Amino acid sequence: MIRRALAIMVLMAIGTPAAARTCAADAVESRHSADIAGKRLAYVACVGAIPVRVGAAEARIVYTAYLVPGRPHRPLSFVWNGGPGADSRTLHFHAIGPRVIRGSALADNPASPLRTTDLVFVDPVGTGFSRAATPAQATAFYGTVADIAATAAFVRDFRIRYRRTASPLALVGESFGTWRASGVAEALVDQRIPVAGVALISGGIPLGEEQHGERRRALSLVNRAATAFALGKLSPELQRDEAATLAEVQRWADATYAPALANPDALDATRRAAIVAALARYQGLDPDTIDPKTLWVSPRDFRTRLLGREGKTLGIFDMRQSTKSDTAGEDAVALAYYRTDLGYTADRYAGIDAPAADVGGQWRYDQSPVTKASLARAMAGEGPPSASQPWIQRAMAKDPHLRVWVATGLYDSLNSCAGNAATVAALPADLPRRFTLRCYAGGHMMYEDPRETDRFGNELAAFLDDGA
Repeated sequence: MIRRALAIMVLMAIGTPAAARTCAADAVESRHSADIAGKRLAYVACVGAIPVRVGAAEARIVYTAYLVPGRPHRPLSFVWNGGPGADSRTLHFHAIGPRVIRGSALADNPASPLRTTDLVFVDPVGTGFSRAATPAQATAFYGTVADIAATAAFVRDFRIRYRRTASPLALVGESFGTWRASGVAEALVDQRIPVAGVALISGGIPLGEEQHGERRRALSLVNRAATAFALGKLSPELQRDEAATLAEVQRWADATYAPALANPDALDATRRAAIVAALARYQGLDPDTIDPKTLWVSPRDFRTRLLGREGKTLGIFDMRQSTKSDTAGEDAVALAYYRTDLGYTADRYAGIDAPAADVGGQWRYDQSPVTKASLARAMAGEGPPSASQPWIQRAMAKDPHLRVWVATGLYDSLNSCAGNAATVAALPADLPRRFTLRCYAGGHMMYEDPRETDRFGNELAAFLDDGA
């Protein structure tokens, strides 16, 4: 009995034997369990780093992986947020990880997709614990083209290092991370690495420069009407039944507003006045604030005008909100989790116990030219300063088995549920049937709305299971 106790003490002192390890040899390994989908699930957490290069510049991308041991062919999903310059904390601790922050503490996440797929949370260079070899080399990674190349190399090398090349592969990106996911999907397919699924969260569908964006713009009116309804700013007859109101707005936007936006100069004064009146009515705005020449209210203008008389500006990510939340408490919980629960004591976390790098301010949108029109759209709150590439469409054309899941928040100023549906419906050949579209009653981080938290996690888990 004494010998057995001594043996256990020695084993604890030296750590997990190499033969029994799940994580890579240079990663910090810890064992956990959580209540997920009504069952107690045992898993291993690995925090480690993989070196990447862009030209002569070198960096280490730090990852947090959750793996269910003994199942080497289980689906494998790589997860990141956006920014540029965002670490993976939001998806990790608010939506997808096995443990999430609820209030001021960690709790098991019953909707975690870990039930169906192993998860690897990725912090791009300059975020989280990930760093370039020297500060001078960091900027080499701060560009769309370099970011996609570095992330694709990371995914490839992780699969090799963990002997997971036979595992079905999925990529999950939020916001600007949808560009990363789409670009990495194409890069991997080009390297003959099959990608089973790509989940695009709150970033639309990267398809390159729009030739005719009037319909997408027109359908964003549905988001505006939903926001005005939530804030009680519509006329009484429109405030009675939200579903009926939004259906009415979508029909009008598609049938009347989109053609008007496509050729406003063709409208006579009477028709123009009628459209201005309808736009004011459906957005809860004063008709005098709507430009009768362009017939367009930019996202930025809508956010500043709806509650302007109250001195409030609507949030970019959730237009129902007009104040910013304090994340200091959550940051402390996340850092303590790494230091204590996961045992990762190396490095410092950018933005928590180390200064945040100005990744976004130094970012190069070098995937396509910055034009006068694209910059104007960015200034109006309609996205980055240059268009994406049609990465996801090209990847789907090259890999006929690749499926895509798109999640959008109804109150997000940057995205449109109805617009995404119209975009997918217009895609050629068999592409539309390979998309799964989800619209949630939330903002950019729709999973933070208590009504949608479990639904989001469960539907994403189902996609990652089926898609793999």
